[in-house]
Amino acid sequence: MWWFLSLCSAGIAMLLIVAGVWWPWVQAHPVAKSVSWLQPWWLVWVQICSPLLSWRYRWYLQRELGAAAQQPQLADSFFAKQCAGVMACFGMASVWALVKQQPAYVVTGIVAAVLVFSLPLVRARQQRHQSKKHMQRDFPFMLDLICLSIEAGHGIQHALFMCSAELPDGALKQQLLLTLESMRAGLTREQAFKDFTDRVDLPEAYAFVAALQQTIELGGRLAPALRQQAQQRRQERFLRAEKQALEAPVKMLLPLVVCIFPCTFFVIAYPLFFQLWQQL
Repeated sequence: MWWFLSLCSAGIAMLLIVAGVWWPWVQAHPVAKSVSWLQPWWLVWVQICSPLLSWRYRWYLQRELGAAAQQPQLADSFFAKQCAGVMACFGMASVWALVKQQPAYVVTGIVAAVLVFSLPLVRARQQRHQSKKHMQRDFPFMLDLICLSIEAGHGIQHALFMCSAELPDGALKQQLLLTLESMRAGLTREQAFKDFTDRVDLPEAYAFVAALQQTIELGGRLAPALRQQAQQRRQERFLRAEKQALEAPVKMLLPLVVCIFPCTFFVIAYPLFFQLWQQL
């Protein structure tokens, strides 16, 4: 038993060492098309798994991955990776159960398959949450850039193009570029902005698109409305930061009570207990 654990630990250590040496080299010397021979097989596997993907789960994956309506292959590829992970875990557990003649390994394989299927979703949800936070941070700056471009006499599409060129690299810039590509491909402005709000899923985006559509339908100046929205978004960002600062002491109570206070009491009480034990 201990020999097996030590062997596994040595293997994991060797993998970590190889990964630590190999990853910086790959970043410095990227190899193009290194796995091109796997691409046809992967496409076949995606086609096999696609009929198993229900429309509800497809919509859920597209929403979590931030995929556009013109990019359904992202959800298909993600689901194919989940299926491959589940089959790999269950297959290895079944083979191990046959070799060791212990059916309990099948249960372990099922648990591992459930984890492999669920963890990518948790990771995608975390990445989407982080991208939404970054988009909320960059949204006032985007509104200021659009406002300046409109006041300079540019149209809304050209203003979005100039804004996407000046925005820092991030999720909001990618969504703007995707919206511009949709409009260049022939999609109407209303549908392109609707897809933008569906992908971003932020109150700031809904308010921006509503102000834009109201200006187009009823007339009026768009720049003052965008400037007011930018000021409001900055105030909301300040309030969110203030709320997080107020919540920090409450969140620190759990590690204090569970980790720090018991250790402090143990350090203080041990000498007293030792002296009492010697006196008795």
